[in-house]
Amino acid sequence: MIIRPGTSSVAVDHQVRDAFWDERNNLTRLDKVDIPIYLGCDWDNVPMHLPSTFSTWKALAHNPNVRMAMLPAGGTTWPWESMHVEALAWFDQYLKDRDTGITDGPRIRYWLPGAEEWRTSDVWPPASEYEELGLGADGSLAAQPQDGSREYLCLGTGLARPPRAYKSDPPSVLYWQTAPLKADLDVAGDIELQLSATSTAIDTAWIVMLRDIAPDGTMTDITGGWLRASLRETDPDASRPGAPVLPCRNPRAVPIGKSVDYRIPLVPNAWRFAAGHRIQLMIASDDQPKDIPVFLGYRHSPVGTTARNTIHATSRLLVPVLRGR
Repeated sequence: MIIRPGTSSVAVDHQVRDAFWDERNNLTRLDKVDIPIYLGCDWDNVPMHLPSTFSTWKALAHNPNVRMAMLPAGGTTWPWESMHVEALAWFDQYLKDRDTGITDGPRIRYWLPGAEEWRTSDVWPPASEYEELGLGADGSLAAQPQDGSREYLCLGTGLARPPRAYKSDPPSVLYWQTAPLKADLDVAGDIELQLSATSTAIDTAWIVMLRDIAPDGTMTDITGGWLRASLRETDPDASRPGAPVLPCRNPRAVPIGKSVDYRIPLVPNAWRFAAGHRIQLMIASDDQPKDIPVFLGYRHSPVGTTARNTIHATSRLLVPVLRGR
């Protein structure tokens, strides 16, 4: 969306998905589109173009002439710059009536990072089975996590903390990670964090990042998710395991001191967590501090005021593991 000069306050004036945003939402118009369409993006474009690639694919489910390609990370930031070969083949196929082979095979072609190979599917998400990992009180990410909870501090804006101030106690970010994997784990599809948490504020943010940790300590950011706690309402009819749908229309204050269940969608992705590697999950409520990792340098405006947020071990990360792999 293009913001004209003098209208930069729209994000403040329209903090829920109201008529202003409905008027600008083209997804609701895609059911009338029946021309051939080619979708694509880079896997590392998590905070920008990647989410809309999958929402567009879903909105075009009625159209049999839609194809999608998910490219390796590390290219340009803009999909239209990294997909020149596909674009030329697509236009030659339909505008010049040349058989370029772009329509051969399954409708979806995606790169599986870590495995360093192409995979194909006729549906998205591809066939998979969800593996549930709990957020243990000891910082473990495991099928049977340690009972209990962990807490962190979200410092509100305006506290004027000097850059060299001591780190907060409890910390401002928490991490959970698995033991080293005994075998390769191929993941592709929709990812969800079913979060059980308590807050001391009537509103806060949940900022989630999924990462790969190699045996030598090298960390790779895979995907992430974001949710404003007051906009936690889900659409039960449209939601399914791994892919909750959040209308973002009816804000509700967080009940202070009471455990609340949240369904946080992470941006769909694909990755091979190799044997010996660890899966790491990060949760924070403010990514303005420079020591908190973000995607492509994009940080969020803080939500709410200072809060002590508690994450309970009943929380679950749903990971789509490819069948037969």
